Amino acid sequence: RLLTAWRTAKRAAEFALDDLGDAIRAVELHRETFHSTYAAVVTLLKSEGLKARTATDLADRWLSQDDFLLTPIDGQFDFVVGNPPYVRQELIPAPLLAEYRSRYRTMYDRADLYIPFIERSLSLLSKEGCLGFICADRWMKNRYGGPLRSFVAKQFRLKIYVDMVDTP
Repeated sequence: RLLTAWRTAKRAAEFALDDLGDAIRAVELHRETFHSTYAAVVTLLKSEGLKARTATDLADRWLSQDDFLLTPIDGQFDFVVGNPPYVRQELIPAPLLAEYRSRYRTMYDRADLYIPFIERSLSLLSKEGCLGFICADRWMKNRYGGPLRSFVAKQFRLKIYVDMVDTP
């Protein structure tokens, strides 16, 4: 869709990096998933007619292999989408858990790792930005979700909630 909109604007391929370089930011921790995604993005861009160098330069700008909760991310975003990991804090090494807790005030009690993902993602939104996540709804009901519910209620607006429980 991004390439279709860009082409509709009748921009020449030599301007692709300047025009599209800031359009996407993606962070993936898992090394193999990152590499397969990177390769798929480069292949797609080349199949869309971009030169190999431009395709790899765009992939380098768009994708990073890092910890989303720790890596610096500059700017604000109109759209943040994702499917955060569901990791119980007991499975997170103590020093890493301590670092997450020091950075994210919604990481409360026995919160799963998806809680700070939501906080970080909301914090990256522009004033009129939208967040779309596929995630568990436990934060809306359990004690550990209290700080996140408060954060959302005070600074954001829940536009759509889709309950998928018992959906085949």
